[in-house]
Amino acid sequence: MVLLEASDIRLKFQSKTILDGLSFSIYAGDFVGVLGSSGSGKTSLFRILNLLQSATSGSVSYLGKDTLSYPPTQLRKRIGYVFQKPYLFGSTVEDNLTYPYQLLKRKPDFEEIANYLAKANLPEDILTKKTTEFSGGEQQRIALIRSLLIKPNILLLDEFTASLDEENTLIIEQLILDEHKKQSLSILFISHNLAQAKRLAKQIMYLDKGKITFYGSNDEYFAQKELQK
Repeated sequence: MVLLEASDIRLKFQSKTILDGLSFSIYAGDFVGVLGSSGSGKTSLFRILNLLQSATSGSVSYLGKDTLSYPPTQLRKRIGYVFQKPYLFGSTVEDNLTYPYQLLKRKPDFEEIANYLAKANLPEDILTKKTTEFSGGEQQRIALIRSLLIKPNILLLDEFTASLDEENTLIIEQLILDEHKKQSLSILFISHNLAQAKRLAKQIMYLDKGKITFYGSNDEYFAQKELQK
């Protein structure tokens, strides 16, 4: 089933072309590594998919309906986004991790929250701590848990382990893989780490100067890379 479909997405800023006619489909259960050099348009694409930025032209549909026709809050429940620089709000970690339940009009499930904290290698007692007390890597993990608790159908991850050491990177990768398998969660993740993309992605999308120059299987992409050596 096609969850998300982009058709001829273009983005210009003044005289500069950021995205140049991107068209692709995301199916249920896809796991797409979005690669490309800095400035190739990866983050701009994610912002358009999440209604944080408007395309100059083209369209994006979710479940066959133009994303612009959805209230942004409603769409963001279905298409989650974890930023490279995480944003935590409120006073405490608990404010952040109970917020998804407020959105879903449900009573907070502290057992579920504790399970996610354990899977992300974070202690349960951080719930009462202030959000300002944490490192970038800890904030990144809290923001990821917050997005997962909303139970999106699609999750956009922008350099989601950029602030983590090697041990915690592997822990968070496993958490993401588990969620992908458990929920058939469709994931698109931006990474400059080719080894990470090779470990995780089923498909690779490569952007170059705002164009998709490759969109296919992980095996095909890395076979091409080997031939080019």
